[in-house]
Amino acid sequence: MDIIDKRILFYLLKDGRISQRRIASLLNLTPASLNYRFKKLVDSGILKGFKLYINPNFQGKYQIFIAYKNYNDIDADWISFKLKCLEWLNVYGIYASNNDELKDKINYMTKELGEPVLSYYPVQTLFKPSNIDQKIVEVLKMDPRLPSSEISKKLNLSSKIIEKHIRYLRHRGLILIVPEIDLGKTDIVIFSMFSKNIEEISIALQECKLWQFTDGYAGITVCYADNMERARKYINAARQIDKNADVMIIYDYKFK
Repeated sequence: MDIIDKRILFYLLKDGRISQRRIASLLNLTPASLNYRFKKLVDSGILKGFKLYINPNFQGKYQIFIAYKNYNDIDADWISFKLKCLEWLNVYGIYASNNDELKDKINYMTKELGEPVLSYYPVQTLFKPSNIDQKIVEVLKMDPRLPSSEISKKLNLSSKIIEKHIRYLRHRGLILIVPEIDLGKTDIVIFSMFSKNIEEISIALQECKLWQFTDGYAGITVCYADNMERARKYINAARQIDKNADVMIIYDYKFK
């Protein structure tokens, strides 16, 4: 992989719905050249597809982020995402209908995996999606990268309305379009930082930030770097703000 391939992956990780034409423009490539590289990433098995992640709050559920040592692993329908880290940790997003149910699921995981190393329960408000929101999400489940013009045809709504709703849902962190990348076939670095000073640390990580799970005060920021040296620079800059920030290098991730 060269730096251009890495930049393509970066733009896709940052915005899973970004068009190939837009990426070509950002990288000063012709659409044909970008299409060739995109297809090569797919054919090589590096880019395996795209998934729509739906924040459990969108579906009237509460969520918590929790990390366990990864001597063992666990899968369940109520695990919304998983970050597998080199530092002997797996970070899970889990959800439930209420706090008691969340506690039951944490107790179950603890029996299987041991005591949690880190947990973060964000302040959250359950979202009440409109009928249009629900219809858009159902379409995106089938094809997360379907252009707004095609969604508008399916739903008989204007593209502007579709784009407005998608922008709002993404801004609220209610949906996320995630490329499925085989990180083992690349030398890019994906890392996460947990901080109780999320607003200020975000300034240091703005250039590399991909995803963030936060209540505005504390949370987890997932970042991208072209190589380990660049990752170290970002991490050092963030730790100038919060020396207690936990850092984890991600070697695999799964979103449902």
